[in-house]
Amino acid sequence: MTSLWNKKAVFYAPLIFILLFAVACGSSAEPVIVEKEVIKEVIKEVAVIKEVIKEVPKEVIVEKEVVKEVYRDVMVIATPAPAPVEAKGRAAWEDIAAGKHYRGVFPLMAIRNPGFWDVHYGGSLNTVLTPSSPRFNGLVEYNPVNPTEIIGDLAKTWEVNDAGDVYTFRLHEGVQWSKGRGEVTSADIKFTLDRITMPDALRARTGYLRTVHEHGAAEAVDKYTIKVPLMFPTATFIPNMATDYFKMYPKALETVSQDDFNCCPEKSYGSGPWIFKSWKKDNNFEFERNDAYFKGPRPFFDGMKVYTVRDEARRLAAWKAGQAFGSFLPWTSGNTPWNMEQLEIDTDGRMRASILDGVGIAFLWLRNDRPPFDNPDLRKAFYLALNRPEFGKVAYRGFGVPGTFFSPGFVEDSTKFAKEGKPGYRTDKDVDLAEAKKLLTKAGFPDGIPNLKINGLNAGSSMKAAEQVAAQFRRDGIADITLDAVDLATMYVKMRDGNHSMSLVNTGIIITDPGDIINQFFLQDVLRNPHNWNDPRTDKLMVDQNMEQDPTKRRELIKQFADVLHEGESHIVPLWWNSSGATFDYRLRNWHAPMTVQLVHKWDHVYWDPDAKMPTTPGYHP
Repeated sequence: MTSLWNKKAVFYAPLIFILLFAVACGSSAEPVIVEKEVIKEVIKEVAVIKEVIKEVPKEVIVEKEVVKEVYRDVMVIATPAPAPVEAKGRAAWEDIAAGKHYRGVFPLMAIRNPGFWDVHYGGSLNTVLTPSSPRFNGLVEYNPVNPTEIIGDLAKTWEVNDAGDVYTFRLHEGVQWSKGRGEVTSADIKFTLDRITMPDALRARTGYLRTVHEHGAAEAVDKYTIKVPLMFPTATFIPNMATDYFKMYPKALETVSQDDFNCCPEKSYGSGPWIFKSWKKDNNFEFERNDAYFKGPRPFFDGMKVYTVRDEARRLAAWKAGQAFGSFLPWTSGNTPWNMEQLEIDTDGRMRASILDGVGIAFLWLRNDRPPFDNPDLRKAFYLALNRPEFGKVAYRGFGVPGTFFSPGFVEDSTKFAKEGKPGYRTDKDVDLAEAKKLLTKAGFPDGIPNLKINGLNAGSSMKAAEQVAAQFRRDGIADITLDAVDLATMYVKMRDGNHSMSLVNTGIIITDPGDIINQFFLQDVLRNPHNWNDPRTDKLMVDQNMEQDPTKRRELIKQFADVLHEGESHIVPLWWNSSGATFDYRLRNWHAPMTVQLVHKWDHVYWDPDAKMPTTPGYHP
């Protein structure tokens, strides 16, 4: 489903695929300019009234059925310019933003408490990445004002050898760790790469690096130069390193334990635009501006305070009351698209809706190393039995498309699957259910599997999704399931420790390239494959697709990978590709929608413009 607000409802899979190979090959295609905004450079000093978050009584939200004209706004994206070049000094928008610096602590809202504070270890957008990303920098990053482009972050420039298997990064000189804790050097970068690839360490989103780079192989050539050899040439290296999970840590933290990294943000620090100040669980976490940030005049607020409000009705009420100026994530399925659109209407356009379509996937995760799901027939029964269109309509109001293993349209098409009568996607669901029940009977459960618990969230669309899975399977005689609803951080701990036979995992993809799903769910010893499901065929394909440089041949390898998974015996069952919503006060400027919800989380490029004029068309305008 798309809507009038859905200006970024575009699947970026073909784009990121092109970007991967453009970066690898060093091409320099001429960009096509789609649209140009001209901003009048008027610098004013404006007195800003400091607003304070107050407790807002819980509102009862009356759901309304709104009939809208539905269409898809097709965007032509400028060809990405992958060639690494040195930054050309300060951009015009930075001078404009500097003249509108927000004097005070900028109020925002999030939907979850922080969980693990170590971005190398954890993999949750809500509880790991967004609280920690503002404190750190990576080597490279997705350009926050042109998110299809990769630019240097701590790296001033980088180059790759002719063979494509050695990258050399040259760092900006004089970059400081926060609060004067020393200069960022190549020794810190080597420490970070070694830490990420440490043998047997649990890695969620950063596990990818182990597949292309050997532990200990990085070389600090001199104080500001780091050489990173790869096991083989791969187009996926730079696009993955540019994601927000690959943050650089100071070598001075090498004695900090994993538990302390996870639990205690005051025990770690970075070079980023923001410095951790405080955290009050179930209330707020706060940042202060890093005045020594090497990208000055950024950031453009004195501080940020992020209020954690789980209940969507309370968040909506606070935004309506003007007590917060945006969603901190910013895009998440917890800010449901339909409520973000209604919020724009209810505030007469002050709070603007932004929707990203197909950027998150709901999976049913099955513990494959113990009964009952150590039996592949039972995993396949669940894969077959799920009615995906019904599930999406109830859990996500139809925003999104039925679940596939990889990004929609890359090598799988759920609509085509339904037309072809593919098992698990048949329009005649009775046929799928009959096959599922045969498998259940064969495994000794003719009346369905009794007394299962699903590890899931205690709020929002994820909770509704878990309830819908349980309701479907109970109604159809597949399983008797009850929901063990907890907060997100606890849910991931229980999933890691294997406390339940099944969990409902709603995850935002990092990049739309299929390698992201492979890295998250099919590598060994990663958070979303903690009990190491594997298949010899996918094991080989995993390596082959990573090494393949030809995009057509690599796509075919991914298709073979998907074909194996659609046999239905893996540890995950794809449910639904969902949409994520965000809201911004129209005076909050310069948020350019990224390719996925997992990118661009430093909050160093946005600014507050009290003189901004309210847009006359729906949706958020940067």
